Formats: sequence, structure tokens, C-alpha cells
Amino acid sequence: MTPFCGWCSTPFCGARAFNFGRFQVFDVPPPGVRKCILSTNIAETSVTIDGVRFVLDSGKVKEMSYDPEAKLQRLQEFWISRASAEQRKGRAGRTGPGVCYRLYAESDYDGFAPYPVPEIRRVALDALVLQLKSMGLGDPRIFPFLEPPPTSSLEMAVRYLQDQGALDDKEDLTPIGTLLAQLPVDVVVGE
Repeated sequence: MTPFCGWCSTPFCGARAFNFGRFQVFDVPPPGVRKCILSTNIAETSVTIDGVRFVLDSGKVKEMSYDPEAKLQRLQEFWISRASAEQRKGRAGRTGPGVCYRLYAESDYDGFAPYPVPEIRRVALDALVLQLKSMGLGDPRIFPFLEPPPTSSLEMAVRYLQDQGALDDKEDLTPIGTLLAQLPVDVVVGE
């Protein structure tokens, strides 16, 4: 962290949060310097950063979501949930007095969903079905998910994988399906 005009900033977002074997976000700034942390929703986790006095909450989050037109998963911007808003607010004042400034109207907040939608309910399940099949875990429709996906999404994924030649008529992996299960990309890209 190099101070500039009495301020220093550091990102706190996924892989960038980790720098040279330590988290810079936890470093104490030099005397007389204010630290500004630019964060993704990783800060909503139960992490405590000493000295946070102010939080500016945009009310937005980028999440993976299925784009049916492109038949791809992509990062999209959405409004957060009320639970996420409360987590963000809770980052300020954990170790001293603090204030959260929400950069959206109270009416927006009132319209937020109570809780975030689990990823398994908002993305295509092709890759998940391939992984379950490649691991020998059987029929994904009866797999004991902690948060079960919609049955229609599983059915759609199985049909899609059959159409692409990744699963046969008995819903077993084909050689193409075995290869696709090893690739770290969407099925449509892996083909």
C-alpha cells in the first residue's frame, strides 16, 4: 500500500485479495493515512477488517447467470438481497464506531429479495450433470443436493447433453462427454 494524498487503496476481490503471500487488506496504514478498500461481495463473508469505519454500499453484485440466447453462463450485474445489504452494513463498526452509506433508495431496498438466489438455481446445469456422471454418482435427479436445483433445469441439461452427444440414450457418458467433463469451460465452448 503506497499512500497518495493521505489515502491508500487496496482491492479485496477474489484472487487479487491475495498478494505476495499475505492479505494487504489487513495491513495497518501509516499514521495519518486513510485506507480505502475496494471490495466485491467477498467482504460479505464473516471477515473482520480492523478499523473499518465507513461502508459505501452500491447495492449491486455481479453473479454468474445463464444467458439462454447465447447458451452460455456469464457474469451479470444484479441488485443484492436484503441479507447481503445487512452483511455489508455489518462490515462497518465491528471494531469501533461505524456507518454504512447505502447508494440506493429505501424503496429499492424494500424491493430486494430477502436472501440471495443460490447459484444452482440460476445457472445452466450441463457442467454439473457432466461432473456427477464422470464421478459415477448416478442420476442427478436423485442426488442429495443441499439446495436442490429445479427438476426442469436438470431435465433440460440432460436433454441438451444428449443433443450434443455427451450422453447416450441411457444417459451414460459418451467418449465426447468424458472429454467435455474434463474441460474447464461451458459445454457449448468445449465442443
